[in-house]
Amino acid sequence: MKKFYLIILLCLAVLTGFASERTNTSPLKKAQCKSAKANDTIHYYFKIKNTASLPREYKLYIENPRILASKYILETNEITVNPNDVYNGNLAVIISDRMPKGGHESSFVIIENVSTKSIEKLEFISVRSKPHPFLLVTNEILEETKDKVENYTWAKNNFNKMLKELDTYKVPERKIITKPRPTKVWSSLAYGPSDSEIVFRLCLAWKLTGEKSYKEKAIQFIKEVCDKEAGYLSIGAATYGVQVHEGNFFLHLAAACDIVFNEPEFSDKDRENIINSFRYYLELNRKHMDGFGIMNHQASANAGAILSALFLEDVAEVDYLTNAPGGMADQIGKGVMDDGWWFEGTANYCYLVVQRYSLVAQAFQNYGWDLYHKRFPVKFKSKDFENVKEGFTGMKFDNWGPITRNTVGLEDMVAPYIPFMDENANVVASNDSNLKTPDPFYELAYRSYKLDDLAWVISKTKRESWLSLLYGVGELPEVEDPRTSSALAPSVGLVALRSQEKRNNPEEQIQAYFKYGTHGGWHGHFDRASMVALDRNGHKYFGAEMVWYGYGNPGYKECVQTSATHNMVIVDELQQEAVPSNQTLFFQGDIMQATVTETKARWRKIPKWNADKFPPWDDTDYEPNFHPIQQKRLSIVTDDYVVIADYMKSNQKHNYDWLIHPVGFKSIKEAKKKGKLLDTLNHQNDSPYKYFANAQWYRTNKGAEVNFDENGNKLDVYTLWPKKANILVSDYPIGGKRRIMRNNPERRTYGVRVNEKETQFLHVLEPYKGENMLKKIESKNANRLKVYLNDGRIHNILIENLKQESAKVHIEEVLNNKIIRTETTK
Repeated sequence: MKKFYLIILLCLAVLTGFASERTNTSPLKKAQCKSAKANDTIHYYFKIKNTASLPREYKLYIENPRILASKYILETNEITVNPNDVYNGNLAVIISDRMPKGGHESSFVIIENVSTKSIEKLEFISVRSKPHPFLLVTNEILEETKDKVENYTWAKNNFNKMLKELDTYKVPERKIITKPRPTKVWSSLAYGPSDSEIVFRLCLAWKLTGEKSYKEKAIQFIKEVCDKEAGYLSIGAATYGVQVHEGNFFLHLAAACDIVFNEPEFSDKDRENIINSFRYYLELNRKHMDGFGIMNHQASANAGAILSALFLEDVAEVDYLTNAPGGMADQIGKGVMDDGWWFEGTANYCYLVVQRYSLVAQAFQNYGWDLYHKRFPVKFKSKDFENVKEGFTGMKFDNWGPITRNTVGLEDMVAPYIPFMDENANVVASNDSNLKTPDPFYELAYRSYKLDDLAWVISKTKRESWLSLLYGVGELPEVEDPRTSSALAPSVGLVALRSQEKRNNPEEQIQAYFKYGTHGGWHGHFDRASMVALDRNGHKYFGAEMVWYGYGNPGYKECVQTSATHNMVIVDELQQEAVPSNQTLFFQGDIMQATVTETKARWRKIPKWNADKFPPWDDTDYEPNFHPIQQKRLSIVTDDYVVIADYMKSNQKHNYDWLIHPVGFKSIKEAKKKGKLLDTLNHQNDSPYKYFANAQWYRTNKGAEVNFDENGNKLDVYTLWPKKANILVSDYPIGGKRRIMRNNPERRTYGVRVNEKETQFLHVLEPYKGENMLKKIESKNANRLKVYLNDGRIHNILIENLKQESAKVHIEEVLNNKIIRTETTK
């Protein structure tokens, strides 16, 4: 195995072109590219094979040599090649000092077959090398960093914290592990995806302090990883062998090698091993590139490959990684939607992609190129993925929503998440994401774009990352909170409604988030027309990852992603079809904020886990006679409470379950127990309700009130319509280890069930601390309610045309029998 890899690498080092019987002209698929200092000589090698039955004469010459800066020397200009023989050619290039450092030029060797008059072009790209370091560190940036450490407290604290962590760092043992991931079994080195980033920080610490122990640890790590006998070259996987992690590993490994590559501790053989390791990674990465493969995994691998190629100063490979199918232009042009969100709609993976390409942009800038302001064409994204078709387990891979522009760039990708942050700059959890804290890429973004919104995000962080240390501005401007108003993003399909009375004290605002947009493929959830989050007083009542089982667990698709674990109406205990959906109302007023989200979808059984398959799921399909169900949710946020009105319509009767999942169930009023406590809601293996344990059914004839309390953060839920319904209270599914909001054993599910063709639900939610504000609520029908508040105010709310396209809400506020304010949605 070892010799096989070396042969590949040697072939890469002397990439060949073949000239044979041809009748037309065609470019070589990949140019050879090498770099050298000014006045040094590069040698390129190529082959000409004669596949004819007679000897052939060839003329060789450099195309347009007078326009080239460097000197190009061919061994000969005329050759004769016997049948089935091969001529081994050599092109010498003496790099000109008139080329700038980091500059490059393309030259073409023309091979003319004298007999057939056919011509072959071989391209060679020669680079005048830049002195290391030039990727994520430059000598200028290092001096700037030292100045910040000396003059700014935050930078000094950052620096000292980094050194303290690195002082205790031990180089991880190099070893090979073999295990399932999650169901396929393969072998890899046992490094973690972030191990190389730590080594990069060691190199950075050495450059900033001169302390050799940091460099020694880094060089030991690099030698062991790149060792040709037992390192990456021997197995072809540094971490778990998954693209997303390999990309991150090689991105930072390239940045680390860039700093220490010329250090005397490396022998010439060590440097050859380093170069060959990166060449092999690039070779394997090419096999995974595909125009269908648009996803965070491939984007991360692409970014890691780009920095690896730039470390080698292989501008031909950088160009390939940018423009080939599945390259950077594809990832950004297809993966970034019109509203700037990455299509997976999952904040952690959205951030991952922005972070990777932000690092690429900074490396490009350090090298002399500009990705920060480059525009890529917007491209159509396929409905299929590289290894599955549209609809597998219900997933959809295409982008939805409006298309208003024909180009997209990094500057569109850094800020669209801000309107969906809380007062501490955490992005709301949706799809396969937990609550996402600010990423250090905001430091790079602010440095480049100088937007106040970006400065606000950074101001909410401790500025403890190496990116902050290297690229953070010394002093941030004082800026206002940019996201106290309501907001929407029509492609990802998120709506944030924020009450306005407390906008000067954002923590006290009611912030409710609703979803209707792009599914997101592998990481998408089936929850159109749902409430994904509710915040007040700094407390999170809900999030998309209230339960988490992990990707290699049956509960991932059977429970985590399916509809039943979300705050929405469920049909027949099934999973909602993900289809393009609509927002038909978005209103921002003083008394109320309002939105209507709507979908029309079929419902199906959940996929079932099968560890013998890859991907490990037995899929199902929709029943042929199941007609799409109209599902509409009107959501209203006032200064004191939230109103949620749902409308469901089908051609036949269904069980409609209105579900919500708060923590800390305390009591239920106006409902009587029905039957005994059940160990689970449903024992059928193809029902997601099998994950809901300790279920108790109730019956109500006049609505209900349910009270929750999570450490003083209270939530009262009023079921106003339908008056007659079955009600359930159960344990919410509990997955693995508890972490913040995830897998809280005190979380419960409250549900309201009716069996109808057409129905409306009407609920009021009051999140609060201390004493509640709602005194009582009256509702004569599903479109009208009267809310009495403890301070004497009365709200009269009228919902019109919810069953039609033009839903409208009218609210009037009454005090002392006088109407003091009114608003009507437009």
